[in-house]
Amino acid sequence: MGKLLTIEDDVLLRETLTEILEVYGHTVIQAGDGEEGVELFTKTAPDLVLCDVNMPKMDGFAVLEKLKNLVGASKFPPFIFLSAKTEQKNVQHALDLGAVDFVSKPYSAPELLRLIELRLND
Repeated sequence: MGKLLTIEDDVLLRETLTEILEVYGHTVIQAGDGEEGVELFTKTAPDLVLCDVNMPKMDGFAVLEKLKNLVGASKFPPFIFLSAKTEQKNVQHALDLGAVDFVSKPYSAPELLRLIELRLND
């Protein structure tokens, strides 16, 4: 199991996701916005990041860009976007920035857990 950083401004979604991930044995660090996510990332060195796209202060795309500048590409963990904004241009932009996946909200817990396991075992 891994140490996961979730960056999500919706408290209910973030807490629900955390509960699901912890039931399956993951350690979860929670951030309520992009700025907090960047700060916690540098302090905790997570194995994988789950990040919303639309957030106040700093959107998910800016979070990914900032983190990639802070950490060398070889040490960068898998980064998965979770978003209701699933237009092809957003998905493509996420992948171009270096995200490994883009999951549409609402997502199913089994689908997300399978994806996390796949990325942690890459």
